[in-house]
Amino acid sequence: MSSGTVRAWITEQARHGRTSFTRAELCAAFPGVSGARLGVELYRACRSRLAAVAWQGFYLILPPEYQAVGMLPPADYIDKLMAYMGKPYCVALLNAAAHYGAAHQRPMNFTVMTSQPLPRSTVKRVNRIDFVSKSEMQNGIPAALVRRVKTQYGSMVVSSPEFTACTLVQYAKAAGGLAHVVSVLQELVEACDFSRLPSELAAYVPAPCLQRLGYILERVLGERTAARGLHRHLLSICPRLRKTRLVPQLPSAHGGTDDKWGILINQKLTTENDD
Repeated sequence: MSSGTVRAWITEQARHGRTSFTRAELCAAFPGVSGARLGVELYRACRSRLAAVAWQGFYLILPPEYQAVGMLPPADYIDKLMAYMGKPYCVALLNAAAHYGAAHQRPMNFTVMTSQPLPRSTVKRVNRIDFVSKSEMQNGIPAALVRRVKTQYGSMVVSSPEFTACTLVQYAKAAGGLAHVVSVLQELVEACDFSRLPSELAAYVPAPCLQRLGYILERVLGERTAARGLHRHLLSICPRLRKTRLVPQLPSAHGGTDDKWGILINQKLTTENDD
């Protein structure tokens, strides 16, 4: 095999609009070439930044404008990568909130929610992809809880504004703590419609998380209309609320109880506009 053969094949894939390929596809294209030789040629293609390794056996084809960086943004290949892994997913937490315009600054990491077994977090040049597990996603994720959005070189699945709000509260630690979540929710609520929550939400978000979110919406953010819709949904799935701590990791304190939402107040939460 000549040294330019694999490079020519990758260039041809790019000409047809492809931005990724697998090692299995490459081996199928060159059935008479040893795996070791293909590995050498792949290494050379990556070293020259024609391609890049995104995952073991999964490669990106770099457009000219990304060859200097040496990697595509995760948003442009996460959909194909998760299909390669055979796992359901959605872009989640702060990255999902940022998609809806609710972020004070661009999240440093790219967070993906998926099922167990959880892939390891990965760093590729300037990009870090963090995976968080959601056991309910073992059988996939309902279309009502996500949105497919376009990216520069494809598309990706993002959690809906309402599902994002719920999971920000549920995974508050991974999102920078509940105080930071409050500041994000303050902007995210504009994109949410809690008056028409899908029935599928109940199977993917436990009632205590909805209680905490409702408490934050009404008591901290003063979003009474949004809280009203969430409260109606909550009572439809859980008519009798059990008391739950606002911050599960902290012990119950003497901050009082919110009977409407069934919240034991063990942390004082404020907005940026509060004195």
